[in-house]
Amino acid sequence: MKTGYHAHPKPPHGTRSQAGSLTVEMALVLPILLSLVLGIIEIANIMRIQLTMDSAVTAIAHDAAMHETTQGSAEQYMNANGLLPGVQQSPAAPTPVLTLTPATTTTCKATPCTPYEVKITYNYQAMTALMQPFFDNIKLTASARKISEPW
Repeated sequence: MKTGYHAHPKPPHGTRSQAGSLTVEMALVLPILLSLVLGIIEIANIMRIQLTMDSAVTAIAHDAAMHETTQGSAEQYMNANGLLPGVQQSPAAPTPVLTLTPATTTTCKATPCTPYEVKITYNYQAMTALMQPFFDNIKLTASARKISEPW
């Protein structure tokens, strides 16, 4: 009986080729999996921004229904209440565009109740360079139609 010498058993036949095929399979599947995960993240971010825009439009339309509002005062309300940072992805990204149609809301006491529309449009920019061909410059819009309250 020999001491100090331990014979290592030979690996089963084909182990080295299995490791090589695993590497090749991973190289083929990893880019697809990475693209899928990044796409899901982009879609989730688009949905988050869309929901934020819907909420911002509703808040602006409600404020405009309560008193005379112009295009400028609606933008000021949006900025003062922090509705813009929830939509804009980064300071370098394009800013959302707010439009009020007609440009001034009026009371229903003096004039017939005419509806007005508040609309926000935003051009989405992809978060990663890999997703830019698929998600860059998607135009997101949110709008709300209301009638002024009698003030």
